[in-house]
Amino acid sequence: MDIYHRIWEVDMQSNGILPILPDENRNQSKGYVVVDGDIRTPEHQVLKEVHIPDGKRRSYQLVEKLFDNYRLNQYSREKETSKEFNEVKEFLTNVMQSPPLKMARKFVEEKLNKTFTDLQWFTHLQQLWFRKFDLESGRDISGFEHVFIGEQKRKMLLGHHFWFKYWLEDNGKLNHLHIDQIEMKDNNPHYAPEPGAPYIITAGYRLKAFDSEKKRFVKISKSRCGFFIGTSPEGLLALGTIRALFPEDAAHYISFNGTPYKLELYMSPDGKSIRTFYPYRE
Repeated sequence: MDIYHRIWEVDMQSNGILPILPDENRNQSKGYVVVDGDIRTPEHQVLKEVHIPDGKRRSYQLVEKLFDNYRLNQYSREKETSKEFNEVKEFLTNVMQSPPLKMARKFVEEKLNKTFTDLQWFTHLQQLWFRKFDLESGRDISGFEHVFIGEQKRKMLLGHHFWFKYWLEDNGKLNHLHIDQIEMKDNNPHYAPEPGAPYIITAGYRLKAFDSEKKRFVKISKSRCGFFIGTSPEGLLALGTIRALFPEDAAHYISFNGTPYKLELYMSPDGKSIRTFYPYRE
């Protein structure tokens, strides 16, 4: 069993939320995400029903605190406050102790033949995911913002590869920050659900996103977006962290029920930070 699937499995055993099909049984104690791929109308909800047990909520609550720390437009410079810095510190300090990131740390240490102190591992994760850099027209961008939150580039939505953020935006009443809205595109040729395996989706959609800088909603869209369903914040961090260990290696894959999905990765120009990370079926 490869390291990616091992991390996914340990995440499902800890704070990950198991994705299931609409006709499968719900397990309230472990949680579930009902994935409905029968897209017929723009109002369709791919993530039909989500239940996160109280015992698994902590890291989702911590990551949600970070969602309003970034400006929507990637052309804008970021201004990090001490409060935002402490929110990142609280989030990373918490998830570092999770099973997925402990497994990732052990794997990285073995591959690099070195041992990290807690401070060194914290710094590694912070630099990999939260360090800001410029890339072409993008200003003060980071892997975390791109992957977990998404960015606006004119009328396009970039990144946005975290199912939990997507779900909040598709359920405005659950989102205490603002009422973003998801609308599926009328034609979704990229959505190809696998029988019995709703672990990854790829779909096109429009997002009515709230720009906190301009205090108004902005309509942006994504023609094709792929993301894991049900991975916890720490699970997604762990998967991306392992993938970034070998940025120029041959293609990396994770398989579900015999179906391989490529783990795409792009790094910052200096190779120190993640630009984007997401799964898709070739």
